[in-house]
Amino acid sequence: MSLITGTDVVKEYVTGGETVRALKGIDFAVERGEFVSIVGPSGSGKSTLLNILGLLDTPTSGIVELDGADVAEMTTKERTDRRSETIGFVFQSFFLVPTLTARENVEVPRLLAGEPKETTRRATELLERMGLGDRTDHYPDELSGGQKQRVAIARSLINDPDLLLADEPTGNLDRETGDVILDEFGNICNEDVAVVTVTHDDYVADYADRVVELIDGRIVSGEGGSERSGGDTRV
Repeated sequence: MSLITGTDVVKEYVTGGETVRALKGIDFAVERGEFVSIVGPSGSGKSTLLNILGLLDTPTSGIVELDGADVAEMTTKERTDRRSETIGFVFQSFFLVPTLTARENVEVPRLLAGEPKETTRRATELLERMGLGDRTDHYPDELSGGQKQRVAIARSLINDPDLLLADEPTGNLDRETGDVILDEFGNICNEDVAVVTVTHDDYVADYADRVVELIDGRIVSGEGGSERSGGDTRV
């Protein structure tokens, strides 16, 4: 069973008195351990699709299933709980809390878990994995862009997600630092976690098992870069 699937997914927004169809009946499936890169011009529907994959939004029509469960049948609380338990997010702008240390930023998604010692242990372990064992008590303004991104990745993994979503993860980084981030995504996939990136950078797409191109709300091409993807045009 695929980790997350969509069938004939349509997403419409009403803006300025007009209805805008951001996604126009797309099918997708993401497998565990797969690295998928979604590319396309601005306005193609990439961010909308990422929001749907992250359970931040629901389709206007069509079916989205996470581990076989229909997302539309979940309550808002159930979607929030599943998102917390299953999905990690990495953003281009990092979104670190400036008044918290690196370790405290990583701990944030688990603050309500009621296990402070285990949360601190796990956060420290993740930062060490990211090569930041000597930066755990540093604040964001004491970190480089690459270090901030690695803190953000550590934070995204604190709840042991099955799916990691990354929005332009190398957009603010130099090429060498970007290599480090992309290599880490590969390591994450080796742990059977699916990684989906939205990017304008062809360099990121070169690392992916599968590249899917969105234009005007439709999937227009896909490349099978691994045995898992099989060369189809589904996300």
